[in-house]
Amino acid sequence: MKKKILVTYCVPEIVFEPYKDEFDITVPDRLLTRDDVLACIGEYDGLFALGQRLDKEMLDAAKNLKAAANNGVGYDNFDVKEATKRGVAVINTPTAVTEATAEHAATLALAVMRGIVRYDKQVRAGGWERERYPDHNSQIYGSTVGIVGFGRIGKRVCKKLQGFGMEVMYYDPYRAAPEVEEEYGVRYVELDELIRTAEVITLHMPYTPENHHLINAETFDKMRKDAYLVNAARGAVVDEAALIEALREHKIKGAALDVFEHEPHPMPELFELDNVILTPHIASAVYKTRIGMAKEAMEGLTKALRGEKPYNLVNPEIWS
Repeated sequence: MKKKILVTYCVPEIVFEPYKDEFDITVPDRLLTRDDVLACIGEYDGLFALGQRLDKEMLDAAKNLKAAANNGVGYDNFDVKEATKRGVAVINTPTAVTEATAEHAATLALAVMRGIVRYDKQVRAGGWERERYPDHNSQIYGSTVGIVGFGRIGKRVCKKLQGFGMEVMYYDPYRAAPEVEEEYGVRYVELDELIRTAEVITLHMPYTPENHHLINAETFDKMRKDAYLVNAARGAVVDEAALIEALREHKIKGAALDVFEHEPHPMPELFELDNVILTPHIASAVYKTRIGMAKEAMEGLTKALRGEKPYNLVNPEIWS
């Protein structure tokens, strides 16, 4: 009998075509609600999820579940510890998102430094402000960017911003090897030094309980007055209320956010500020990238269901 896979949202047919002979795949014509999934997940061996929480309640209902794929690099919506206890393989998409996410983060940094969105709004509203000596923009060339999290995405952001003449320092709890630092032309610093000295701070770490509100009121007090914060990682890494105060009080010069603490509801005070750029968690929103993510998730999910160890397995300890 074919193993059954439940997909929780519509995905182009091209993703599933190679697996149809081997697996029984249910693809809905709409985004399934949590109640929809709870009602039927008990019949399925595999789950291909977007925007679903795989928590104890869901796992209790998923009596036959052997593997679950989150269609994204982050997996904080999955209770990995509980899934591991039950022998459920958790899959993510660590490589497909890299270039698009790095592009978006770098673009946010450039746009906020040069005031692109603010000027666009002015022109559309009939304005034509051309100050002779504006102090609300910053020159990109020669500025220093501090990358927090030097994994796949952090490394690509590094290369992209170096192309604009920025100097790069980084912090990661797992310091890169000397030859990697030399290859990327970066300098390692402790987090406190990065926060105090970087003109742009861009975040590229996963969300973990240890990273909750890593950037907070105390952090903003340490930052340079001309600093910018870019977050394309996870919203709860930043204390959003503290960020709003820092922007209002001009403790920092600006921010650019693709992620928010309580999605899809950014704090409304952000909408009133002209020194912040907001995008709706769409760093990977490129057709080629999204198809690549779905294929990567599906490849890992089907391998796990066959009893083969996928390279994108989040909880490899279940294989032992």
